[in-house]
Amino acid sequence: MDRFSEKSLRSLGGYYVYGLIDPRSKRIFYIGKGTKNRVFEHEKESLGSPDSEKLKLKTIADIKNAGLEVEKIIINSKLTEEEAFAAEASLINAFNYVSDGGLTNIVAGHHSAEALSVDEYERINGAVELEEKDIRHKILVIKINRLYQRDMDKKELYDAVRGIWRVSKEKVKTIEYVFGVYDSLIVAVYKPSKWFVCKEAKDRLPRQDIVLTPKNENRLFFEDENYETLDENESFYIEKSIAGLKLNQSAQNPITYLYPPEER
Repeated sequence: MDRFSEKSLRSLGGYYVYGLIDPRSKRIFYIGKGTKNRVFEHEKESLGSPDSEKLKLKTIADIKNAGLEVEKIIINSKLTEEEAFAAEASLINAFNYVSDGGLTNIVAGHHSAEALSVDEYERINGAVELEEKDIRHKILVIKINRLYQRDMDKKELYDAVRGIWRVSKEKVKTIEYVFGVYDSLIVAVYKPSKWFVCKEAKDRLPRQDIVLTPKNENRLFFEDENYETLDENESFYIEKSIAGLKLNQSAQNPITYLYPPEER
């Protein structure tokens, strides 16, 4: 089946929210919203991009290569566009909060923040905000929203923050501290002792899941010999919020630089 009948289209109403299911695991791997025959279009997109790096399209291709069909469910229908946006975002947030949710959605949903425990919500929204005058060092801010996991141990958090990144070798030479930032909250602070180019230090890469390619082999990562302890400056910055600073918080690039007011 690759499209709805006219009668079904009328029954669906304006908007609906749907899920794509991997028949091999019986788990939903994608949640979306749409009108008309939107739920069927992902498979057509996968056929047109068989080598796509998008996880959603790769999952569909893998299912097809196994001789199976993507299962589809209509989760809710007869929705307005605003209701569909809200329903989609809420479902994605709920699935992503569960560690084995396994969704392939790239973004969380329209105008949506990630689901948070009440403790995390308080930490993020109740954190003391850094002011411009508080920045007394040359700092590299790294947003780790996609890498951050709840209850990470110190080593996992350290490895998530330290690389690999597309940064200037010249700029990082002046960096005194690195912030690992999750949703504007500074969850980690490190003092780099050395920076490495990936292709020149393959045996020291931060994580086993890193696969070097011509696109990323020149990216950098750092090491902090004392990453498990905090010095006086690190203790000052940790657990504070950068929400009030003049930064492009929504930028796709996870890298931002912060300098003391007198050096800007």
